[in-house]
Amino acid sequence: MIRDRIARFLKTGEGDFAELALALHAWQREHNADLAAFVGDAPLPARWEEIPAVPVSLFRDLALTSFDPAETAVVFRTSGTTSGRRGAVRLRDTELYDLGARLHAERVAGPIPARGLFLHPDLEDSSLAHMCRHFVRDAVWLANRDGFDRAAAIAALHAVRSEPVFVAGTALAFHDLLELDAGPFALPRGSLVMVTGGYKGQVRGVPEGELAPAAQSAFPGAHVVAEYGMTELSSQLWATPIGSRFRAPPWLGVRAVDPWTGEPAAQGLLRFYDLANVDTVLAIETADVGRLLPSGELELLGRLPGAEPRGCSLTIEELR
Repeated sequence: MIRDRIARFLKTGEGDFAELALALHAWQREHNADLAAFVGDAPLPARWEEIPAVPVSLFRDLALTSFDPAETAVVFRTSGTTSGRRGAVRLRDTELYDLGARLHAERVAGPIPARGLFLHPDLEDSSLAHMCRHFVRDAVWLANRDGFDRAAAIAALHAVRSEPVFVAGTALAFHDLLELDAGPFALPRGSLVMVTGGYKGQVRGVPEGELAPAAQSAFPGAHVVAEYGMTELSSQLWATPIGSRFRAPPWLGVRAVDPWTGEPAAQGLLRFYDLANVDTVLAIETADVGRLLPSGELELLGRLPGAEPRGCSLTIEELR
């Protein structure tokens, strides 16, 4: 079964990414009516790079499930956009999501502490919140639907004494925290600080390049990293330390293409090919722009001009 083969690839590396990607795409064409309609009569591709990528915007209008939607057990929703419409990702379970998230995080960022302080809401339909709940069971959530509690966050961070802690939040949440100049926060050795999501330009323009050195200065005893993910993907990319390039796991293919022609480009619109997306669609086209390096690492360059802002930081902005 294709799911079992992909699970083995995640765990052991047994198998070949290209072969698995082509097999998963063929299987999804048979089991995903929306994907079948999207590709139409196009022949099966011969190379994984030729697999048609579904724009993330279609998740607002289509189920895009490779199973009977009546069997949906988990729904993740995208952050809001200027149109006010939210996409929905439906899953039968989160087994592959959870497996891949932890494997790649620990391989590139190291051990995840058992205690957590989270600067984003614990929302049931948030993939970010789900990932953090999976990583850490003993957590304090410092934001909710009513807003981000900066005073509580500062007090909680200063109260950490002996045990390492996993601190996670959006770029905008960290900016709001750091601009209060309440640090540095002397977290115990072994602590991990994860920054995710861009600013998206909804409230104010802040140069993202300023956040990496500011965060490292504010958390001198911690390993400060960045995470890039999206609701439509089951896998994430990590930059360790923050400010470096992002690294994808072996089961996540990344391509940059010319946004107008779709031809390969060293710098361009990003497409992701996620083997862990068994329940939905393998290939996703984003509105994010990036540069792929010969090492396989990814440098994020922002959004395609004219694209709607979206992402985890919108959640905090919407709470204001």
